Amino acid sequence: MEYTVRPAQTQDIAHLHRMLCAIAALHAQERPDIFRNGTSKYSTQQLQELLQDPTYRIFTADNGERVFGYVFCVVQSVSGHQLLQDKKELYVDDLYVDPDCRGFGAATALMQRAKEEAQAIGCDCLTLNVWNFPTSACGFYEKLGYTERKRCMELAL
Repeated sequence: MEYTVRPAQTQDIAHLHRMLCAIAALHAQERPDIFRNGTSKYSTQQLQELLQDPTYRIFTADNGERVFGYVFCVVQSVSGHQLLQDKKELYVDDLYVDPDCRGFGAATALMQRAKEEAQAIGCDCLTLNVWNFPTSACGFYEKLGYTERKRCMELAL
């Protein structure tokens, strides 16, 4: 499959919202104790605002017929903190590829684009959080060279 990874544009909002709803449904299915069903991480209005926000970077995978994948990134900086070293990171807020388009390297290409952006804007690292579902996600990021920085653990009561 041929596709292009490019910065998201206003005309992509409907596609982005559709995919955000799909990934939200997966989260709600896997962890209904945390995630609400029938929601989306961002509304269409919020997506419009994020496309204008200089701290956000949104890239899409587009095969000429439709946008079928995205990576949302946000610049996070620490400066002058009493405990922490000064650092500029590009945080991967969300990554998604439509199920029928997986296996063609789009997720890898989206993450490569995020890495290139992080380097271009002088970030020290690219960071992300990953849920323990689907289990293939952890393996995917490890294959790209990511290592565990910290763990978030819980005790359900």
